[in-house]
Amino acid sequence: MVLLVPGHTVLRAIGIRTTSALQHLVYAVGASFAAGIAGGFALNAAGLLTPLGWALWFWAVTAAAAVVAAGRCDTPDLPAWPAPARVRLWQVAALMLAVLVATGAYALAVRDEAAYREFKYIAFWLLPSASGQSGRITVGIRSAETRPQRFDVEITLDGQPFAVFRSIAVPPGHTWTREISVSALATRQTAEARLYRPKDNRLYRSVSTLVPRI
Repeated sequence: MVLLVPGHTVLRAIGIRTTSALQHLVYAVGASFAAGIAGGFALNAAGLLTPLGWALWFWAVTAAAAVVAAGRCDTPDLPAWPAPARVRLWQVAALMLAVLVATGAYALAVRDEAAYREFKYIAFWLLPSASGQSGRITVGIRSAETRPQRFDVEITLDGQPFAVFRSIAVPPGHTWTREISVSALATRQTAEARLYRPKDNRLYRSVSTLVPRI
């Protein structure tokens, strides 16, 4: 309807004569595109680039063009439609099969969309102190899982064990953070944090940062 009806009414309103049904359809689609492009600029300027805004725009274009076309006394006649072709049984069967396949594909897509769950994950970070203080690092966990999870965090400093946090409970959508004091030296140190799942002791995430030097 969007690609045909507005263009058809615009053609009737401005009195463009077409010689065949195919030519009329092509002109109608082109005029609909032109109305859509003009509507994009108008709706963008008005801040109404929304489904409702588009519906109102095409309704207004179609209604205004229909009124103008009805008021014209020299509106050209529509081109004659070609005689309908004979439809054979196998063509009807092929059409019905195509409809069934398309309907089935759409139903599967709707079902998959309803059952789809966005990939969930755990965000894990290790950063220098946000306040800029030397010798302090911040470790954090943010859960986007669907169920509460427990994690272990192990922190090393230049390859040596430094801090351990066990059985950290992180509910869905929550964030756990700790700011840790590190003995800052005159040279940069590398701090590394590893995130484990206690139920299988598997490494889940690994991050690192440089400890600001004095």
